[in-house]
Amino acid sequence: MNESIIFIAMATVAVVLGVIVVVVIKSLSRGSSTPKQTTQQKEDEPKITLEDLLIIVSNKDSTKEEIERASLYFIQKFPIPAKNRGHVPSNAIPYLKFISLVSGHKKSDAKLISYLTNELDKQHAEYIAEIEQYKNMGLRARF
Repeated sequence: MNESIIFIAMATVAVVLGVIVVVVIKSLSRGSSTPKQTTQQKEDEPKITLEDLLIIVSNKDSTKEEIERASLYFIQKFPIPAKNRGHVPSNAIPYLKFISLVSGHKKSDAKLISYLTNELDKQHAEYIAEIEQYKNMGLRARF
């Protein structure tokens, strides 16, 4: 009698463990398909270029929110090209012009300008002087 109870208990434990293993495997397989979907979603999104951002911040009718979104996107997606032997390459000028346009826009506030320049200073320490220079150019254009 005791042997049959032990056998039934072991069989029950084996079945429960089997169910747990199946559930874990299915949940892992579902988790691996999710990143593929997010990758496809990112590919389907329209590509925003630096020129698009420059158009937004140079438009006098752009709202404060549009300028903020463009600035955040710029900080996250557009690293300034590295300097060549200490000199600013010509392909970095549009990036610096973006800073000037944001600083000079009538709907940009001090908080946004400060955030933009501080974040870019952190990311691009070699460009601190140029970032400050282009920020000041934009601020002078406001008055």
